[in-house]
Amino acid sequence: MNKTVIDGNMSLDVMQLIDSLHLPDHDILDMFSFSFGSNLLTSDEAIRFIHFLRSELDKRIQ
Repeated sequence: MNKTVIDGNMSLDVMQLIDSLHLPDHDILDMFSFSFGSNLLTSDEAIRFIHFLRSELDKRIQ
């Protein structure tokens, strides 16, 4: 299992996702696939995750 090391630096994939969060959900789903463990998330699950990320980033900005 590949893990992202949290050391203050973000992987390019994570940076691209964060930079894309302003786009509509369907555009993000066209650009990225989301998985948990070895299971690919459904569109509904991925959209909930996108909304979660937006919410958490909004909290951090405020």
